[in-house]
This record gives sequence, structure tokens and C-alpha cells, in this order.
Amino acid sequence: MEIIDLNPWWKTNEVEEEYRNSLERALLKDVLKFISDRQILSLVGLRRVGKTTLLHQIINYLLKRGIKKDDILYYNFDMGAVEIDELLSKYEDVTKLKIKDEKKIFVFLDEIQKLGEWHNKLKLIYDTNKNIKFFISGSASLFIEKKTKESLAGRTFSFQLSPLSFKEFLTFKKFSERNLELWKKELNELFLHYLKTGGFPEIINEKSDEKIKAYVKESVIDRLAYIDIPQVFRIEEPELLVKLISIISSNPGMIIDYNNLADDLGRDRKTISSYLFYLEKAFLIKKFYNFSQNLLTSEKKGKKFYPASTAFSYFFSTEISKIVESLIAISLDTRFFYRWQNQEVDFVVAKDKRLELIEVKYKNKMKKDDISALKHFFNRFNKKFSMKFTIITKNKGDRIIINDFKINFVDILNYLLRLPD
Repeated sequence: MEIIDLNPWWKTNEVEEEYRNSLERALLKDVLKFISDRQILSLVGLRRVGKTTLLHQIINYLLKRGIKKDDILYYNFDMGAVEIDELLSKYEDVTKLKIKDEKKIFVFLDEIQKLGEWHNKLKLIYDTNKNIKFFISGSASLFIEKKTKESLAGRTFSFQLSPLSFKEFLTFKKFSERNLELWKKELNELFLHYLKTGGFPEIINEKSDEKIKAYVKESVIDRLAYIDIPQVFRIEEPELLVKLISIISSNPGMIIDYNNLADDLGRDRKTISSYLFYLEKAFLIKKFYNFSQNLLTSEKKGKKFYPASTAFSYFFSTEISKIVESLIAISLDTRFFYRWQNQEVDFVVAKDKRLELIEVKYKNKMKKDDISALKHFFNRFNKKFSMKFTIITKNKGDRIIINDFKINFVDILNYLLRLPD
């Protein structure tokens, strides 16, 4: 594909219709706040969550605000690993313009991790061409993070684009009602479809389970395991990546002991640890640590893992209650759970000295022992922390108070709709 084909606005003065008409993600407003700054804007996230669309929405924003069409260059390294200086040279040849200090140019480099030594090459151009505003994207966070820290320290602002939240999903489905009682049936149907499609924008309107599963396998999991991750980390067993994501997606929230898993799979501990690390940095899984009083993580204890999209678990026909638990894991800004002997709390959200303990009980009837782990935690730590206790349920909202121990019950739909954007 020629560079002209990737930059249709050079002819039409507008981005392609699919990008002009696409709904805006909440992250776009945050990114645009930094558009006038000198620093490179870095956008990372799981494959197929909409990074390319967001970059084109930024281009559309620039064009609408009077930036000349020739002053914007876009390239996707999925099309081939072209050197950045060669790309800029081609830009000059096609547009008949010269890159000069007094003329500002906006350059978008999509999936930049596909270019070897990109960070050093980008640094050289950035430092010698103060008129160029760079935007970069990638599907492997470690590769982007490590290289920016090595060569581009102080030169970047980074943003992470996640799969659609439930609120964003409803916006994309053009559903704006918030009266849960009146629209409960419709919201529940949309919620179940959201769990299936996992927040991937391209399949939110797909009704075929077979096509949804094929998309998740071929466009996301296989693409990352067999192409993207090996290109970045040069691994030897992509099949092991698929095996690990299948284990975690089939058992969301499982606590993994690296030694035991290594024995089960006939590998050494170092290999298992490394491959889980690669999956995490490619945004395929999310890792949680057992809560400790000083809020420090411990690599010696077992870690809990969740798939980074509910669609992964749906692909492996996982029990829906565990898929809902995965959704909460993805949605929360925390990396902690709590486990002590036979007591376990799903999530611990820590802010300063205040904790919120969250349990997910996606079922119709609650049992007395459903609050036993929360009571245990309260009795153990109530003198050291201020606490809030929340149980996310399937369809019940309530509050109980046992002495000083208060628990808020919130149904899943209300909880998701109350989460900040």
C-alpha cells in the first residue's frame, strides 16, 4: 500500500467516512488536552480496541480546526517496517513540501513497535526537528514503556485505550435510558451481549456467537500470540501463550503458583513467569497481588489472573458468574485481592488509608457465608484502615449493618453505570 493510500485527506481534505462517523471514545478528550504540547503522545492498548480509529479521530479534529491537509502524515507499521526518515522523505516527495522548523507537521506512527530500534530513531528526529508533533501507538506496553524510558524520557505523554466500558458500549448501541426499572429487560439483554463481545467496537452489533468467537480467536488472541508478541519478545513457543490465555480465560480469578503451573505444563518456572509477563504487557491478561498492610506487592505469593476482555472467557464457555467477576476486575483501578487461609475477598481498592472491599456474587440468592470473608477482613484490619464494603449482586440492592460492620449491596447494572468514565 502506498503512502498516499494511507493519507486520503491529502486529496479529499477529510478522513475516511468510517472514522468521521465513528463515535468518540472517552479517552479522546483527555488526549486532545495535550495536542499543543511539544511531547510525543503515546497510545497503547489491546489489539482491536480502537487505537487506529482514535488516531484518525485526532486527525479529523486537526482538519476541522484548520490544520492544512498536507501537514498531517499517517503511517501504520502493519503495512511494513519503513524507516522514519525514509517515511518523512516520501512525505516530502509526495506533498512537494519541505520539513522546516517554522512549519508544524503532525506525524502519526501506528503500531510503531513493529519497527526495530524505533525509539532511538524517533529520538534523533524529535530532537532535531522541533516542528514535528509525533503521535505513536502500540499493542505491547512493555516495548513502548521500556523504550520511552530508555531513550525518550521526558519526551512523551502516555495514554492507555481499553476495551469499551459498559457505559461506552451503551452509547455505541445508542441506548441512553437510565431508568433501570423501566428498561431492565432491555438493559439485561444488552449486558449479556456486552459480555460476549468483550468491549471490542467492531463486533458490538454482531449477533452470531460463531462469528464473535472467530473474531476473538483469529483477530485478537492468535494474532497477538503468533505474530505481535513473537515480533517484540522473540519467543519460541507461541502455542504456550495460547495455552496460558486459555487456562486463565477458562478460570478467571484463579490464583497461580508458578512452580505448580510449570510442573503441570512440563516447563520451568522462569518460562512460565516470562510468558505470563508477555501476556500481561500485551494487555491480554491482568494480574492481581494479595493485599498486604503496607500496600506493597509480593512476588513470593501466588498471583490472581483475569483475562483482559470478557470475550476471552466467553470464547472458552466459562460460567457467567466468573465472566462478571472478570468484568469487575477489568473495570476497577486496583491490583489487589485478599486471601488468608480459607478466606478470600475478590478485590481490594486502596486509596490512602481508605479501603473498599468488593465481592462479586452474581446470583439470585445470598447465603450467610457470602459475607464471611468481609467480616474476617474487618475484624483483622478495622483498627488500621477506614473501610467500605460492597457486594455486587445480580439483581438486588440493599444495605445491612451488623454492629459497626456495614455492607452495601449493589446490582451489577447500577454498579457499572455509576463507575467514572
